[in-house]
Amino acid sequence: MKIFAAAVLCLALFGPALAADAAPEATPAMTQATAELLPRHHGYAFEQPQVLLRQRLFGLAHGLSMLAAACLDLPQHSAPIQNAYASWHAKQARSIEVLVLDLSRYYFGERADEANWPDLARALGLNDSILPALGKVPLEDACATLPQAISGARYDFARLLADVPAPEGPAPIAVAVPPAPTSESPAE
Repeated sequence: MKIFAAAVLCLALFGPALAADAAPEATPAMTQATAELLPRHHGYAFEQPQVLLRQRLFGLAHGLSMLAAACLDLPQHSAPIQNAYASWHAKQARSIEVLVLDLSRYYFGERADEANWPDLARALGLNDSILPALGKVPLEDACATLPQAISGARYDFARLLADVPAPEGPAPIAVAVPPAPTSESPAE
């Protein structure tokens, strides 16, 4: 059941990106190049409100993807989480693409098209596990409240992005990265 649930979540996460941008399979050379991708900046751009907002929203999307993945291990929450996350992602996919593209340009400049979700998370110094962010809140409680929480204004990225102009930068690139868990065992 967990494998099925994980497959459904992965389809929700990657389906739109796979349909729109069929990328070639990763070769050892591509994997090596991505592994060597070093950001021009590290951490948060407090002096640039447009970039800072995108960083904050990326962090929220990153946390949501890790929490949703961790909740798949809890059978009583698996289906509601999958449904809520898939619905939220469908509404926010374009805004998330914009976040990823803008942040890829900010952090990686000319190599922005090589950046992927883990590269951005690493540049921002984000965890690859949801547990540190939960603190003393049990995973069970976080999973129970997630479906209602992600339907709120705090997670309406399109509305939040509309309030702040896009950062200045080079022309848009054609590659986007969907939100995804950043480790094989996100609840560790």
